[in-house]
Amino acid sequence: MNIYLKTALFLILAASTLATPELIKDAYAEGAPFEIAQSSTDDGKNSENTKKLNTILKNYRNAIGGKEAWDSMDSFKVSGNMQSLGTVFKTTIVYKRPDLCRLDFRAENMNFVESYDGTTSWQEGIAARMKEPTELKGKRAEELKHTCDFDGPLVDSKEKGIDLEYEGEEEIEGKTGYKIKVTFDNGSVDTYYLNKETYLPFMVVGTTSIKNKSIKSTTRIGDFLQTGDIKVAYFYEFELEGVSQNEIFKVTSIEINPEIEKGYFSMPRNVKDSY
Repeated sequence: MNIYLKTALFLILAASTLATPELIKDAYAEGAPFEIAQSSTDDGKNSENTKKLNTILKNYRNAIGGKEAWDSMDSFKVSGNMQSLGTVFKTTIVYKRPDLCRLDFRAENMNFVESYDGTTSWQEGIAARMKEPTELKGKRAEELKHTCDFDGPLVDSKEKGIDLEYEGEEEIEGKTGYKIKVTFDNGSVDTYYLNKETYLPFMVVGTTSIKNKSIKSTTRIGDFLQTGDIKVAYFYEFELEGVSQNEIFKVTSIEINPEIEKGYFSMPRNVKDSY
């Protein structure tokens, strides 16, 4: 239900990999302070807030096409152009239920792949300064795993160990939205803002990891279009705290239930492992 949001978060991960060290300000330096929101430990949630949250989630689900339309999807492919660091990258993101995904960047002589096959997170490519596929570890691997959740954290959250908390209405960047705090099972926190009128998301604020440092990230989402039986965003803007240039991703095409070759998400064998 949340693929377009996960697309945004997936691209933030990739953008942080592409970001060069000189673009990161003092907040990126070793030992520099940063803020991470903490998950709520208050078990006595206000019943009115819980009721309001359930209503918002129901309306959100209907706004993007409804349960039946999204449950009929087993795979999903997004293609578009990513403007990053003065370069336009041809970008493809593929998702498959329940939690497989892969992103490919291509620009001139640069290629970059990041993927999760349901067990292993890995990356490869010149943009990542890795000539051989390399397994991801730690925070980055956890972020990618959460990103590849096909339906996302706003659907079946309890079954996934995700805590959702309605924090009221808030005006941000000239828009009034419903504010939902999302706490993942590893303690990381994202804040989702859903349009008060349409129930479509327009912003996600959280953190992403760069060299094991947590950096604030902001994703702006827009240009929702009806695509088949679902409604999907075709525009994303990504902002990383301390990075001077924002990344822009514009979707050019979406394929629903494309055929995916076996092993597409799996990490290739290293050449050295063949000897």
